[in-house]
Amino acid sequence: MKIVSLEIKKISIGKFFPREDKVELDIFFNDGSDKEIFKIVNISDSERAAEDILMYLRKMEKNIHKDSENRELIVDNYVNIVIKNEDSLIKEISLFIQNVGNKINEIKQKDVAEGYLDVIRELKNLKVEFQ
Repeated sequence: MKIVSLEIKKISIGKFFPREDKVELDIFFNDGSDKEIFKIVNISDSERAAEDILMYLRKMEKNIHKDSENRELIVDNYVNIVIKNEDSLIKEISLFIQNVGNKINEIKQKDVAEGYLDVIRELKNLKVEFQ
C-alpha cells in the first residue's frame, strides 16, 4: 500500500465564463513535488465545486501512483491519498468560489463601462493561499 500526502498550496483564477457560471481555477499543489493543474468548476454550488476539486485531485494522484506491474495482492495496488487539513480546506475553497461567484455576478450586473475593467481586474487577482 502506498500513502501519498497531498497539500494544496494556492488556487487562483484562470479564465472565467460568466454566461455558464463557470471559472477555470489554477490549482498549485505538492505531492512530493510542486505541480499545477487547471480545473473548470461550476460556481453555482461552491461546496460541491470544492469537493469536486479534491475528488479530481485524488483520482489523478491514484492514477499517477498506481503500480504498473500486476501485483497479486490487492493491498499492493492500493493507493491512499491523504489531503492535509481536508475539512478546513473544503470550507476555504468553498468560500473562495463563493467570492468568485459574487464578483462574476457583479460583472454581469454592470450596465455601464465605468468600473467594468476594474471589477474584471479584481476578479483576475483573486486567489487563496494555504499554509
